[in-house]
Order: sequence, then structure tokens, then C-alpha cells
Amino acid sequence: MVLILVAVISLVAGGLAALLLKTGRLQIIASLGAQAVASVCVLVAVVPVLMGGTSLGGIIEWSFPINNINLKVDALSALFLLFSVPMTFLGTLYAKGYLEPYLAKKRDPGSHFALLCAVSFSYLLIYCVENSIVFLLGWEVAAVSAWLLVIWDYHNQKIRFAGFNYLISTHVGLLFLIAALLLLHSATGSFDFRTFGEILARPGTYRNVIFILLVTSFGLKSAFFPFHTWLPRAHSAAPAHVSALMSGVIHKAGLYGILRVMFLMGNPDEWMGWYLIGFSGLSAFAGVLYTVTQRDLKRLLGYSSTENVGIAGIGIGLGSLGLTWNQPLLVALGFTGAVLHVLNHAVFKCLLFYAAGSIYRMVQVVDLERLGGLIQSM
Repeated sequence: MVLILVAVISLVAGGLAALLLKTGRLQIIASLGAQAVASVCVLVAVVPVLMGGTSLGGIIEWSFPINNINLKVDALSALFLLFSVPMTFLGTLYAKGYLEPYLAKKRDPGSHFALLCAVSFSYLLIYCVENSIVFLLGWEVAAVSAWLLVIWDYHNQKIRFAGFNYLISTHVGLLFLIAALLLLHSATGSFDFRTFGEILARPGTYRNVIFILLVTSFGLKSAFFPFHTWLPRAHSAAPAHVSALMSGVIHKAGLYGILRVMFLMGNPDEWMGWYLIGFSGLSAFAGVLYTVTQRDLKRLLGYSSTENVGIAGIGIGLGSLGLTWNQPLLVALGFTGAVLHVLNHAVFKCLLFYAAGSIYRMVQVVDLERLGGLIQSM
């Protein structure tokens, strides 16, 4: 875990430097340098785990009420870290060019690039920490950082409204998550995820309520239908690199949460698998319908994310049924399909938003009905 801690220190230092340095050029270099170091550290740490090595672990001693903070990077955490931190670094690199018109107006970029470091920092809390209080801290850092990144051009009232819509939606999801974690804490007397597994493994009404609360919270985070209403506004308002990171990386934390819950249960009830399949299938179907009716390129890509998280969710549902029915092949096919599609979507959706941003920078419009002749202008 030493490399993970080095990544944390690097990101905190880079974010503070981006805020405190005086010139925009130095602020950007500080953010990029910190994220480059963090990306290398994370890749060196997690690749051996994904290749079959032992999980990483450690303990940070803390005071009451958090007590000891258990750290763990298993194969699932390693997979999400594998693309989250490096792709945020690439998004920051893209931001350097995309924000040039604002920098030409002498706007200070320090806060924006510090927030990009904060987003990377939040991944390390969400994916590496087993203490639910610290997990909630990472969850909130990601949510607030994404909101502030969305409203970069805050002079525009439409952008401020889109950011407020996102902020409200993500905190509604936070309330469901807190409710579930409080129920788990009341039953175990612990804030540690490893003890929550004891409760989640017991069939009954208590587990069913916690499952619904958690899936609702994670569904809001990942913009499943019908919890997707914030998504088109936020993506059309945000800078292209922010839309890319929100859709491709930040909101994958919701899918990670669902996967982690199913693995903690070990043997979920059959209705849970069917619930995930139905919930996700509806999201995939509705996402397609919304996507094909859009003229705004960025809104189109945003609605496409609702479709794709639904596809990944169907895989999780199938894997859950495999656990219930004790069918190893169905478990392997379902969960492998889900995590591969998570990785697939993270890569191609970021690239598509970067392409949309390049088009906007060149012609100042993303209306598909007005984009003919791009080969002449680009």
C-alpha cells in the first residue's frame, strides 16, 4: 500500500500547489505532475493484483469515532483504479488545451486543476478504504468536485442551474447511502465493510431493505433510468473533459458499489438478481430511446451512458443469479461481461466526449443538424 499512499500524498500536494501558485502555467504543471506520479504509482501497485497477485492491505490508526482505517485493494478495486486515475490524468491533459480561451481572458485556472486532483484523490478513498465513514468522505469529495467542475463557466445561468440540478440529485443518493450504512452500523456496531458482510449474508427483511437503499443510491450515482434526469443537463453544460470524466469515470463508482454489495452478500436472493436485470434492462431500453432523439451531441452522449450502465447492470444481475443458483459459469459470464463493459464504456465514452469538445472548440456548436461540412473546417 506504500505506492497508494504516495499517490494520495502526490495528489494532495498537487492540488494545494495548483491553488497556491501564482501563475496559470505553474498551476497546470503542478496538477499534471501530481496526477502523472499518482497514475504511475497506482498502475505499478494494481497491475500485479490483476495478474493474480495477493491483495494489498494496511491499517491507518485514527482516533474516535473512526478508529482504525483498514485499507484493501483486491481485484475489483484494482480494476476500477486501473482506469480511473490514469484517465483523469488524460482528462487533465485535455483540459490544458480545451480551456485556453478562458486562460486567454486571464481567468485563474488553479481551482479547476486542483479540483481535478481532488477527483483522483476521491477514487483512492472510494476504492481502497474499508471504513464506511472515510468511504462517505471520498463519495462526497467526488460529488462536490464534479459539481464545481460542471459550473466552471458559472456566469451562464443555464450552467448554474444544471450544476444545481446535479448537486441535488447526487445528495439525494447520498441520503439513501447514509441510511443504508447507518442500518448496517446499528446491526454490527462497526463502520468496517468486512463486518457488514455478516449482516448482508443473512436473508431477511433487514437485508432486503438495505439492498434497496444501496441499489437506489448507486443507481442515482450512475444515472440509471429513472434516476438520470440530472445527466443531460450536466453533460451539455460542463466542459468536454468534465463530461468525459463524469460519464466515463466518476459515476462508475455506482457500478462498483453494486458489485461490492453483491460480493459481500455471497448468496443473494433470487429476486435481487431479477430486480437488477429488470432495473438495468429498463435503463438500457430507455437510454436508447432518449439517445436516438437528440440533436445536441453532448446530450446524446450523456443519454448513451444511461443505456450503457444498464447493459453493465444486466451482467451484474446475471452474475447474481449465478450465485443464487450455484452456477459458476453464469457467475463468470455475468460478472466478467459487466466489468469488461465498464472498462469498455470508460474508454470509448471519454474519447467521444473529447471528440465532441474538439468539434465545439472549432465551430462553437454541437447541434447535429448544423454540423455538416466538418471536413472543411477541421
